[in-house]
Amino acid sequence: MAAERGLFREFDDSRDSESLRLARRVIRGLTLQMRHVVLCPGSRSAPLAYALAEAEQLGALTLHIRTDERAAAFTALGIALATAEPAGVVTTSGTAAGNLLPAVMEADMSGVPLVAITADRPEALHGTGANQTVWQQGMFTGRVRDELALEQSAIAEGTLRLEPVSRDDMLAAETQTALLLRAATTATARSAPGPVHLNIGFADPLVPAGAEVGGPPPGPTAGAPGLAPQEGPAATIGRWARRGVIPAKERERMYSAARPEPGPAELLSGPAAENGAGAPGTSGSEGEPRPLPGPTRTLFVMGHAAPPEAIELARALGHPMLAEPTSGARWSDLGPVQGYRLLLQSPEGSAAAQLVQTTERVVVAGRPTLTRPVQRLISRQDLEVVQYAPQAEPWHDQRLPRRVITTAGALAEFAGQVSPEWARDWEESGLKAQGIIDSVLREEDEAAGSLSSVRAAQFVAETVRTPLLLGSSSVIRDVDLAAALTRGRREASAPAVLALRGIAGIDGNISAAAGMALAAGQRVTALVGDLTFLHDANALLIPATERPPNLDVVVINDAGGAIFDQLEHGEVGRRPGQAQTVERLFGTPQTVDIEALADAYQHEYLYAEDLGELGRALAHPDDRLGIRIIETRTDRSRLRDLHARIAEAAAQL
Repeated sequence: MAAERGLFREFDDSRDSESLRLARRVIRGLTLQMRHVVLCPGSRSAPLAYALAEAEQLGALTLHIRTDERAAAFTALGIALATAEPAGVVTTSGTAAGNLLPAVMEADMSGVPLVAITADRPEALHGTGANQTVWQQGMFTGRVRDELALEQSAIAEGTLRLEPVSRDDMLAAETQTALLLRAATTATARSAPGPVHLNIGFADPLVPAGAEVGGPPPGPTAGAPGLAPQEGPAATIGRWARRGVIPAKERERMYSAARPEPGPAELLSGPAAENGAGAPGTSGSEGEPRPLPGPTRTLFVMGHAAPPEAIELARALGHPMLAEPTSGARWSDLGPVQGYRLLLQSPEGSAAAQLVQTTERVVVAGRPTLTRPVQRLISRQDLEVVQYAPQAEPWHDQRLPRRVITTAGALAEFAGQVSPEWARDWEESGLKAQGIIDSVLREEDEAAGSLSSVRAAQFVAETVRTPLLLGSSSVIRDVDLAAALTRGRREASAPAVLALRGIAGIDGNISAAAGMALAAGQRVTALVGDLTFLHDANALLIPATERPPNLDVVVINDAGGAIFDQLEHGEVGRRPGQAQTVERLFGTPQTVDIEALADAYQHEYLYAEDLGELGRALAHPDDRLGIRIIETRTDRSRLRDLHARIAEAAAQL
């Protein structure tokens, strides 16, 4: 009979409390890919807190502390969004765990690898009236790619192991958490990356057995100057936490540099039939469209997070692109049509409307969500419309009412060669539309003697030199309508433009921008409306022990919710006797003193009355540290008439 295999032990913490030993194994599994964790204080999650502090001291990860669980979750989401790597958020049991749901929902629909880690009471305490106890297993079911529940009591039962018997021991806590993390990052034709949930039932004692066996290091904060490498747990139990590996983005950059990129000619001659274009919602070859003879009139609609190869193909072949700000295509010198929204809503009989009508095919890449004119375009029954999706997307399934193309070769064949005259007509019409938008905005502001929110958003988007997060609701639509992002820039210096478009709510926008700044190690600008800002005010609450993110928050304050006035509700509000009702139900006016709020959180505040002051506030982003609030005030009562003037001017196109 073969001898029993011995324990596979890399370090010895056998004298420490069992809860902390379990927490260490969990973190070892997570740090195979995860480098940032946002922790909220709590007693039941204390084993994780102590182990995370040790891991940070050992150089395995960076730990961020926040007191508000919803803000913490969106901070982790922002980190994951910026790095394209998993980021974790840790909470104690009870409602603390429930506060993660909005961020989990956003991560689900945007395909972001957020790791929700919730501490729990032992299973024996459930159903006994124990304090702060609620059934947490499966609480995010349907929103996460996978979930794992670990019970400390399972160690004694032999169904969970702290010490693996092999490197792939499936009962080892470390192995199970590593496999969970894989589910968060896996991208295939059928599975998109996304959030995962780890729930851990910890039993008392929840603290280390003593400083000599792995307690938190005394004295300076982990990672602070003066903390010698030999201090803390590494001196007693050995190096248990893994150091970082090459980040995913850096690995991809290295691989891309070594990998020859196919040119347009190669793509056009590639095997289009293999996983080409099929029936709506599929990627099969049945029903594949035939190439059109000669040049084609194909439009590319670049929605949020459009695949880069679609952008490169459209640019290389010269097809016109209608690009949302967060598509990644808005910066290209060749292709993006300026003022495209105005062209799509031009009146029947105008030259622009006739140009739109001559479109034969449409390629949708990414997820367009910002405008109804675009939705009407891609819903036209007389057009052949396809979705380019080289891998699974979390926001659609087989119900998507258009074919799905999964290969670059099939995409190139569908798009075909561009009609040069037609593409030039789009470019010239777009420049004319942009000129009309600029003129109307300038004239309206001069007549009113103040800034409109549309012009303020346009200016910030065109001026900012840092990565930019656009707040949900009106702001991102104003940028989409009016901003010519290439104006006065070289594409090589174009900053990243991001947004939370999974659910597109106003939750956590400031926190996500803060996470982006922490991950990038540079200043980030968030451009938001006043309600988006106030909804996430606790993002400004940074514990005194923590390094604050380098973040500029530009608040366009129109004292309420402007977007509803541009929807059907604005028309209802103009009916006799309805104005006050609509303003109360949808406008939700507010009178918060944003300067006083910034002062309460002890952050720098600037007020910008005009574009000159706004430009000076945004200049030299590397000359400052910490959070700044930059406020500009606008009058939303002007907006409906302003948009009506812009729409009327479309008759000139």
